[in-house]
Amino acid sequence: MATNVTRTVVVRRPPEEVAAFATDPDRLFPIMGGIDRFERLGDGEYDVFLDIGTIHVGGRVLLENPDSRTLVWRSVRGTTSDFRLEVTDHPDGSLVTSSLSLRLSGLLMARLSEILGRGIMARHLTAGLEQLRHHLEFDRLA
Repeated sequence: MATNVTRTVVVRRPPEEVAAFATDPDRLFPIMGGIDRFERLGDGEYDVFLDIGTIHVGGRVLLENPDSRTLVWRSVRGTTSDFRLEVTDHPDGSLVTSSLSLRLSGLLMARLSEILGRGIMARHLTAGLEQLRHHLEFDRLA
């Protein structure tokens, strides 16, 4: 089994501006809550480690931009995870929707960790989207 979290935020900026920032991992990851560390390896591959409470999970992921408003990753090695961020039109600017899925190895303890980790993942995803919103709405250097 896996645990999944989806969160959204409205950013009061044009979708093209929001997507240009949000779909660039080198600009997005440093401000996203829950991404403990990341390193670009080339050819769309990154080593990404997530902070899930007292543990750090992650590994190699392949990042792709299926279109100019979407960023996705899928795990290649290490902890199985999937991430998707989409920017869509909204009457007040842009709607940013982000989803994170995580699957830990093992039976009972892995499932228990997924259940407990879901709340932490949700808080990190919410905080990361709010950081993105704040950065784009209030930081004129974005």
